[in-house]
Amino acid sequence: MDYDSLKEILKSKPEIDNLVSDVLNEPSMILELLEVIRREKSSIKFTSAKIIRLASERKPELVYPYFDKIAELLKNKNSFIKWDGIIILSNLAGVDKDSKFDLIYDDYFDLIKESQMVTAGNVIGNAWKIVLAVPRYEVDITKRILTVPDVVYLYKGEPSSECNNVVCGHAIDCLDQYFDSSGLKGDIIEFVEAQLKNTRKSVVKKAERFLKKHSVRTINR
Repeated sequence: MDYDSLKEILKSKPEIDNLVSDVLNEPSMILELLEVIRREKSSIKFTSAKIIRLASERKPELVYPYFDKIAELLKNKNSFIKWDGIIILSNLAGVDKDSKFDLIYDDYFDLIKESQMVTAGNVIGNAWKIVLAVPRYEVDITKRILTVPDVVYLYKGEPSSECNNVVCGHAIDCLDQYFDSSGLKGDIIEFVEAQLKNTRKSVVKKAERFLKKHSVRTINR
């Protein structure tokens, strides 16, 4: 499908699932979708990013050949596009036969320290997929996640402890996904125990559930 035809289809607001199916049948469409993201200013660029994201969830191996171009989304000035890029790349980690993630690793996980809470939340919220796909990353990823309490996130340009609380909640959810195989169980437990004093009730509840589930099996604390 050529660029102009795809653009017209996107403008007609079609069923997303139908377009995802089209992409899975004709993966070369991903190049055109990425071009839409790069060139267009209207909402069809967000639709394009969503289509690629959904395709990466269903058939990551078909999206993987476009890894390099998708990685460029991490530097996109539009936050929504960047967030889709973060999620897509996490979905591709499991099929990364050429270890391409190594080349973007620092750029990807440095986003944990970005002042925008949602960016950090998306990285952390999807990091467990990368840990499970590439276990050699686990210790470093965990160390980065455990720095969250010291990161300053902004809300309307001002430091926000509440934003930090939210990201701490994402961190607990992520760590829960791979705790049993972590090389830093003691550090994780220490972090989660500290969240029992979090001022956000939902984070405290997450910490309580985590500790109930895992602490009795913790060793070398």
